[in-house]
Amino acid sequence: MKRIVLLSVFVGFTNIVLWAQTGHYFLSHYKPGSDKYNYVSFDIHQDLNGILFFANRSGVLQFDGRTWNQIPSHGAVYTLTATASGELYAGGSSGFGKITHDESNQLAYHPLSDSLKNIHNVFDSHAEGEIVYFLSEIAVYKVTGGVKAEVIVSMSEKTGAFTGLHAIGTRILVDTENLGVMTLVNDRLQDPDILKGKHIVFSEPSHDAKSFFLGTDDNRYFVQREGAALQEHHPKDIDYLNANVVVNAAWVNDNMVALGTLRGGVVFVDLITSETNEITNFYTGLPDNEVFAIHTDRHYGVWIAHEYGFSRAAPFLPFRTYNHYPGLAGNLLCVQSFGDGLYVGTTLGLYKLIKQEIFEDETYEIMQTIVEKKKVVVEPPKEPEKTRRGFLGLGKIGFGKKKNQPAATKEEPKVSKGPAAKKRAKVQKTRKVLRGVEYQFTQVLGVSGKVDQLMIVGNKLLGGGVSGVFEVRDLVAFPLTPSPSRAIYYSENLNQVLVSTYDDEILSFKPAGRDWVDGHFPDSLSMYADYFFEDHVQNLWICGRDRVVRVGIEGREILDAETIPLPYTSIDKTVGLSYGQDVYLTQNGEFFHYLSYKNTFVKFDSLPGPKKYFASSGSFWFYDGHRWRTVDPRRQGELKTEWLALFPDIRFLAPAERGKSLWVITSSNELYKFSSEFSALTAESNPLFLKEVRNQQSQLSPKSLRVDENESALTFEFVQPEYVSLQAVEYHYWVKGLQDTWTDWSTVNNIINFPFLPPGEYSVMVESRDLFGKITKLDTINVNVLPPYWKRPEFYALEFLFFGVLVVLSLRLNVSTSRFQYLSQFLSTLTIVLLIQFVQTIVGANISMQSTPVADFFIQVVIALLVLPVENFLRKRMIRAAERTKR
Repeated sequence: MKRIVLLSVFVGFTNIVLWAQTGHYFLSHYKPGSDKYNYVSFDIHQDLNGILFFANRSGVLQFDGRTWNQIPSHGAVYTLTATASGELYAGGSSGFGKITHDESNQLAYHPLSDSLKNIHNVFDSHAEGEIVYFLSEIAVYKVTGGVKAEVIVSMSEKTGAFTGLHAIGTRILVDTENLGVMTLVNDRLQDPDILKGKHIVFSEPSHDAKSFFLGTDDNRYFVQREGAALQEHHPKDIDYLNANVVVNAAWVNDNMVALGTLRGGVVFVDLITSETNEITNFYTGLPDNEVFAIHTDRHYGVWIAHEYGFSRAAPFLPFRTYNHYPGLAGNLLCVQSFGDGLYVGTTLGLYKLIKQEIFEDETYEIMQTIVEKKKVVVEPPKEPEKTRRGFLGLGKIGFGKKKNQPAATKEEPKVSKGPAAKKRAKVQKTRKVLRGVEYQFTQVLGVSGKVDQLMIVGNKLLGGGVSGVFEVRDLVAFPLTPSPSRAIYYSENLNQVLVSTYDDEILSFKPAGRDWVDGHFPDSLSMYADYFFEDHVQNLWICGRDRVVRVGIEGREILDAETIPLPYTSIDKTVGLSYGQDVYLTQNGEFFHYLSYKNTFVKFDSLPGPKKYFASSGSFWFYDGHRWRTVDPRRQGELKTEWLALFPDIRFLAPAERGKSLWVITSSNELYKFSSEFSALTAESNPLFLKEVRNQQSQLSPKSLRVDENESALTFEFVQPEYVSLQAVEYHYWVKGLQDTWTDWSTVNNIINFPFLPPGEYSVMVESRDLFGKITKLDTINVNVLPPYWKRPEFYALEFLFFGVLVVLSLRLNVSTSRFQYLSQFLSTLTIVLLIQFVQTIVGANISMQSTPVADFFIQVVIALLVLPVENFLRKRMIRAAERTKR
């Protein structure tokens, strides 16, 4: 385990984080699903295929984004490293070894240090090309060729114990207890040319290994770029780092590093400006502030190992989370940006995100002219003589006075004043200093209970729910109606706010200055209403469970109304919208299109049936099983809605920043802001590969897939590692020889199960697809399922030859005697049957066709006719042999 050297702590220091209202980094959390896995990990490594490995207290954990696997070792593992060719090595409590495939084709720990003596607690490692170095407190070890292990340097009284192994540029540095860092040259320790006498806490190479970032035990940080000298870096929040003890680090990209701390989470520091970009800790969603290990993957996600598992921070994902600001309570239902504020409706009320400035008293000194008088001479009055009272005069000291003696009169002191003098001196003063800005949610007064609707009407914000409908002015709600509302809608054609109540009434209100007045909506139109919308010809549509009412409007006056029955009675909400000149609605998971010439709704098959759907802020959203979509394709392209497929369980969507962004609420009660203009860093996708092939007995080698029929229950597992979400990659496959075409795209099609494969040759083809439709193909995998040996052509050929030899022998015996005539005839007939079976097996093995029992019968007849000449030849020979015997 990498030794943790504690940086000095400023006791009593309190840091106020300078937040802006930009949200926090997107966090994903992972942990093995079984209690047999330990969560405490000390090192993280990603291999060439993108699979993650964790040096764990119970061995090595493997994770591909979907499944966890444990590679047992001889004790805890503290360090991981890999050679340039990708071979993985591990060191731990029982020595060090290599992670490789065993005879059953499973990953296993192969020890390399067993040949050496007294090797325990190997806590650091480094690979240079194909050479691997390991470090314990007593020695430095080297492994060459993946086999040979040797001790190259041992500790001495001069060096003391070894505390760390680091690489900076072309140097390999060994940190020693007594001498600080030393350079390892030709398997010997020498004085270093940098950081002499210093102790290094951590050193991390960049992704391309051309830059290095390191920290020392005296709270200093250094950066070395390619071709440049070592330069000290000064983070602006150095006090926070020192107070929370930095223990490890990882490069995020070329200009940002993540610093893991002992009790303050992870600090993301910009190397150009030295500013803190983000602090990810318990208050922003991290389960624990103590960071055991930290690592950046190929897609710029920062993995954080802590006591409760693993978390992944994604600084360059176009999502920011807002629900971790303090003060928010209840399940999130709706969200709306208004002015410079953010309002969130929950099951417990309405909340606003507000800014609070944090001030502290600061003491400072200034030079100031002081008027000073000369020393004052005071002649104090005489005090009475002190005496001791008590046993042997050892009582308390007091002022003695004789009994019945009158009290002495108080004498005023005599003061003599001198002339005044001026001088310059330091004077301490106190002032209020802005130490930071905090954002927190504060509940809006006047609203209690569920708030599930928010909308902007002109320059006013309206909300609705079980508490009725109200206007929100800063942190106070002013009611329009106390009736619980099912839906609210602003009709531009009527210039009124329509409210559908739980009493199946429709109320209306229109603005009158700062107030609202009754809009006098006709009582005859009151009904159960789920949703309102308007079309391009000024019709108002009121959606109910089993009917829709179309209301004609002209000049902000209602002209007429017509009821249109729906195909079904809806259990879920009936939601509609107008797109161009067409009107659509969805009911019971199906889309319907309004035909004006028939005045009816008919099923619309051009759009897939929505798995989930809802309408918010005038837009209709639905999930088709693969991604979130709207009816308007232009809006999809502008917003890059492909990203939304990361969340198949979205509860609410609303536009932000004039439609350039979206507010997203998921069923897991997360509030995100999605920015379509966010420029995410692009990286190459991880490769698609065959992870394993297994049957009921063991794991098979994918290089040569030839299995017997009785072992043909096979499972193929493919994977393209992706760690943002399980929904980020979909798979489909085609097994030629068993299927006619490709399967549908699905996130679970990476595993192919075959309970039984009949004998034959098969070709397995697999493809993966990411969020943006990029398809990755895998080379075809050929599988050959062999029938039992007694059904194979070679077995029938041997039978044919064997019985053929017997027939020849019997014919020769027939010539000499008639005793073997019937035996010869029987063997000849059996040989013909075997010949027919042999030919039929050859045809079936080499010609694949779809057939029926009738077709199989005719095929057998044809084969029998082909073998008929052989049968005639043998029959004539037997007849001739019989005639000779009679003579």
